[in-house]
Amino acid sequence: MLKDKIVIVTGAAGGIGKAIATEAGRAGARLALVDVDAESLNESAATIRADGSEVLSLAVDITDRAVWQKSVDEIAEYFGGIDVMVNNAMWVKYEPMVEVNEDSYRRQMAVGLDAVYWGTQAVIPHMVERGTGSIVNMTSPASIHGIPNGSVYAAVKGAISALTRQCAVELGPKGIRVNAVAPGPIPTPGTRRVVDDKGWEKRLERSPLGRLSTPEGVARVVVFLASDAADCVNGDVMFADGGRSISAL
Repeated sequence: MLKDKIVIVTGAAGGIGKAIATEAGRAGARLALVDVDAESLNESAATIRADGSEVLSLAVDITDRAVWQKSVDEIAEYFGGIDVMVNNAMWVKYEPMVEVNEDSYRRQMAVGLDAVYWGTQAVIPHMVERGTGSIVNMTSPASIHGIPNGSVYAAVKGAISALTRQCAVELGPKGIRVNAVAPGPIPTPGTRRVVDDKGWEKRLERSPLGRLSTPEGVARVVVFLASDAADCVNGDVMFADGGRSISAL
C-alpha cells in the first residue's frame, strides 16, 4: 500500500507512533521517524529495521520551528522527496481548568498544534514538487465531546480537526490529501501515566464493541488513509474508537 513511499512519523518512539511506523514499514514505506526521546526512538528504529524496513531516525524537538523546518528539508534531501506526513506527536496533562498553568498549556499547544502547523507547512513544497502527497493528523473524540479535565487537550484536538478540513480544501488542488484519525482510548505507556485503572474501566464500559482501541488497529487506519487506496478521501476525520464517540452508554 505504501511501496517505496517516503513517510514521516512524529512521536514515533513508542505507543501509537511506533505502531504506525511499524505498519507503514510493513506496507513498504521508507521511514523517517521523529521524536524528542532519542533513547526510545533509537530502540524503536532498531526494532523496525529488524523487520526489514529502511529507517532514518531523528531526535528532534519539533516545537522549535526552525529546527523542525530544517529537519523536514534534511529528510527530503536524504530520501529524495516526501510522500506522507503523519502528525502523531502529542504531550498531554489532564487537570481541572482552574489548575492549568501557562507551562502546561503552552507545551500541549506547542507539541499538539504548533508543530503540526509548521511541519505541514514545511512538507508542502516537497509534496508539490512531486505533484502528490498525503498528510494524516491525529485528532480525538475529545474534539467533539467534553472529557474530564481535558480542556487544553480538547482545544488542541478541536483545532487539529478544523485544520485538517481547511488544509484539505487549500492543498487538494495541489494534489495533497489531508485527513485525520480520531482513536478511542488506548492504554499506552503515555496514557497510563495520566489515566488510572478506574478511568480505564469507565472507558471500557462505554465501548459498544466491549473493547478498547489498539495502537495496531489505529495504525492500519492511518496507513489506509496515507496510501493510494484512499485516493478519493480528503478532509475526513475518521473515528477509530469502536463506536464509543456515538454511544449513549
